[in-house]
Amino acid sequence: MKWIMILAITSFVSCKKDAKIETYDLGYDYFPIDSGWVRIYSVDSISYNDNNQSIDTFHFILKEINSGIIQGHTLSGHLEILRLVQPDSSLFFEPRNSCYVLQTENNLQRIDENIRTVKLVFPIGNVKTWDGNQLNGNGKKTFQLQSNSTNFDNGDTLFTNCATVIEAQASNVIENILIKSVYCKGFGLVDFTNNYTNTQVSGISGYKVHQKLISFSRP
Repeated sequence: MKWIMILAITSFVSCKKDAKIETYDLGYDYFPIDSGWVRIYSVDSISYNDNNQSIDTFHFILKEINSGIIQGHTLSGHLEILRLVQPDSSLFFEPRNSCYVLQTENNLQRIDENIRTVKLVFPIGNVKTWDGNQLNGNGKKTFQLQSNSTNFDNGDTLFTNCATVIEAQASNVIENILIKSVYCKGFGLVDFTNNYTNTQVSGISGYKVHQKLISFSRP
């Protein structure tokens, strides 16, 4: 009888430990890497030219497709994301360079134009700041987790369980910089801002880019 009680207690403790492990969320779902995901973004861009004081606006649709995990290559283990662009004046998508994502136990890395950046650090919320350029030679760049597990409204859709990362920010009399990514749990990147404007005597130069998720399909 005594041995039965000990076994029962041991089993109960073991079950409790297992339950804790299973329910602990590291945040990997803030960027699903399953093959077959398709995300479609609306992208608006404004370009400022201080030489002639012109302002040009551009709009296009960006499609990103989770193609699959690469095997037997220098990028083995990375997810390839196929990228296609549909300009305003076209009915067809035109292929662009792929980007690559690697989700490790500790972080989410993305390669764009051969530059590897650490986009997220796991578990989400445990680390508030990190060097986004720690895996490339471009010098230290501090990324900041501004918020997590919050709502985000992009003007068309209200997303829940979102994490916002500020990749660069500066505001003064000469320049305004904001690079911001918003990730939604179960969806991935839902909003991206990349603004840089520089004010000189001759006027404003630079650009503003806003990319937001407008539709998706998942496996």
